[in-house]
Amino acid sequence: MRLLKKLVLASITAGMLFSCQNNQKQNTEINLKDVAYDAFIYAYPMMEQVKTINNMFDYMNMVPNVPAMNPGFPMDNVGQPIVAPNLTSMTGGIFIDISNGPVTIEVPEIKDRYVVYQFVDVFTHNFYYLGSRANNGDGGQFVFYNQNQSIPQNSKATPVLMEGNCALMVNRIDIKDRSELEYVRNLQAQIKVIDAPEKTSNYPSYNKEKAFSPQFVEYINVLLEEIPEPEVEMFERFAKIGINNQVNLSDADLKLVQEGIDSAYHDIQNERVNTQIGNGWIGATELFGTREFLNGNYLNRAFGADFGLWGNSKEEANYFMLFTEGEGEITFKPEELPPLTDIGFWSITIHDGNVFVSENDYQSYVITMDQMQFEEDGSITFKFSKEPQDGNWLYTPSEQIVLAIRASQANPETIGSYVPPAFIQGK
Repeated sequence: MRLLKKLVLASITAGMLFSCQNNQKQNTEINLKDVAYDAFIYAYPMMEQVKTINNMFDYMNMVPNVPAMNPGFPMDNVGQPIVAPNLTSMTGGIFIDISNGPVTIEVPEIKDRYVVYQFVDVFTHNFYYLGSRANNGDGGQFVFYNQNQSIPQNSKATPVLMEGNCALMVNRIDIKDRSELEYVRNLQAQIKVIDAPEKTSNYPSYNKEKAFSPQFVEYINVLLEEIPEPEVEMFERFAKIGINNQVNLSDADLKLVQEGIDSAYHDIQNERVNTQIGNGWIGATELFGTREFLNGNYLNRAFGADFGLWGNSKEEANYFMLFTEGEGEITFKPEELPPLTDIGFWSITIHDGNVFVSENDYQSYVITMDQMQFEEDGSITFKFSKEPQDGNWLYTPSEQIVLAIRASQANPETIGSYVPPAFIQGK
């Protein structure tokens, strides 16, 4: 009898041990997949930025801490394979590298036209702005540094604290026509880096195969020397797959990490459903902003990078797109116009089905607010067709068309709930 009891007890103990081992194995599998899912969503916008900046290094011959301005007239982008080009502003940028010390930038005073300097950090947060809205177009010097650095004692520049060691400044200066080309180029030439360390860091190269494999963790390890204070606990989880940590993952572990990556990218792509705001329009007013504004919504940040990297914060500019077909019109009643501040303005641009701006004989591509013809009651109608029409008319370049509304300096309190009116076909 005692022997039987011992055998039963041993059997129960073995069964419990086997069950615990199974549960532990299952929890490890779930954890690795879940950790990889969260880490990839966190890293995706950072990797998209690496990809785009690498392209800028090649296309614009951009190098760290040296201004790279595009001297071309915006309308020259018509007919180019550029998705949703801005046809009203001349653009440029500076890749800011403070890995070896603070960097000081100087910008000119610009009061006679719209200008914006958008500063995007390593996380793709819009951490700082200068320009017409942000500082009334005033010029000045601005020194960028991180929490481990000291500003030079003799510096009279405005201090700007950064997270991470690199950032991108994107600037846009409005231009009305070609007669202003040399004038705006002169303004671009006054955007300078007046103090920067001679040495810069080695920015990572982009490799798509690596970015979508368990090796994606290497991008975070290179880009982040320090873990942001609000995310220390999250990075402790990320350490399980090799972020800020040395790990030896088995083939089975790597398979689970890959499953987490694939699932995360699928959800990033599907997030587009949540940008549908009504009347067929999609909007992106809540996808871009500071760390505080995004408030830990890493999926929004990732989709924002996928939707349109370096989109502006809603206080600066907002974007609405409509994919439709055929000819037709849109009528905005006074209460349906984009809600703007006193210095706000908006435009509507037409693209072909691939979101390119195709050349046409009428040079009909965009209507800006200063060109719009309003009715006496304050309403406005836009017409889209192959044949020219009186009033606010845009040429339809193909059967499938994409309309884009850009609303700058919108009312931040109401733009988040704004829905443009519907496109009525056949009118």
